[in-house]
Amino acid sequence: MSSELARNSRRTGPLARTAVGVWALVFAALALLLAATAYFRVVTFTAQTAKGGPAGLLDQIDRTNVLNAGYGVYPPYTQEDPNSKAVSGFSVEVVNEIAKGLGCKIAWHRLNWNTMSADLKRGDYDLIADPIFQTVPRAREFAFSEPYAFFADGIVVVRASDRRFTSFDDLNRPGITISVGQGWASEALVRSRLSKPRIVPVQTGTDLLQVFNDVVSGRADAAVADGADAERFAKEHPGQVELIGFDHPPASMPAGFALRPTDLRGAEFVDACLRNLRSTGVLAGLAKKYGIRPTEITGH
Repeated sequence: MSSELARNSRRTGPLARTAVGVWALVFAALALLLAATAYFRVVTFTAQTAKGGPAGLLDQIDRTNVLNAGYGVYPPYTQEDPNSKAVSGFSVEVVNEIAKGLGCKIAWHRLNWNTMSADLKRGDYDLIADPIFQTVPRAREFAFSEPYAFFADGIVVVRASDRRFTSFDDLNRPGITISVGQGWASEALVRSRLSKPRIVPVQTGTDLLQVFNDVVSGRADAAVADGADAERFAKEHPGQVELIGFDHPPASMPAGFALRPTDLRGAEFVDACLRNLRSTGVLAGLAKKYGIRPTEITGH
């Protein structure tokens, strides 16, 4: 019996050793494949980052568990306490809801309105929380979420004592100066519809209301802006200016969150979040909380 086992052992030994060798080669190949996959993922991510800038919103959150959001102070959508620098507002609470669902933190970054596109592409933040007007030129600069706000545009701001104008079209005459925010949707509207006046673009930096200062000082005959900014300035300067076209604006502008132009996945994700918050009544509740007109949220 022992001699028979010995003979069987001699016959099966090489086969067993061959099988072990084959499995070792299989496991080695799998390990090499996994290592190569991980390597090419890193290379692809690095190449994409080098080509299109920083990673997208979701990739950044996956890596850091932080949602980096820019804000420019656009009440009541984004507001900043002058003392504590705490950020609040309609848009801020929407971003808070999104972060809560993801279980991540938020880092808020004060933006400059004149450089927000370049700063976003550079990676200073991954999402602009303010409602950014969705225009044709800006559609090349940003990946937009679906609109979550709609604004009256083309509102004329004049000195309270000036009775020369009663409508937006009254501005289309020679010999007058109009101030508009540089790069604003209002600037595109003015340039497309008014050919006769002198148009002066104003760099607003971190203060959107700068565009109206030339009207108060007399350096401009009128300023043209969106309804939210015009109304805010009029409230802060009672008796000094009047608004023309506020109840029947010449244009309406959709606005939404803005992401880097390459971050289509991030924009789709934010779209899904907005649909959920709209259908569950969260957006309507926030609009009521911040005194925002229902038409400003629904567009009708």
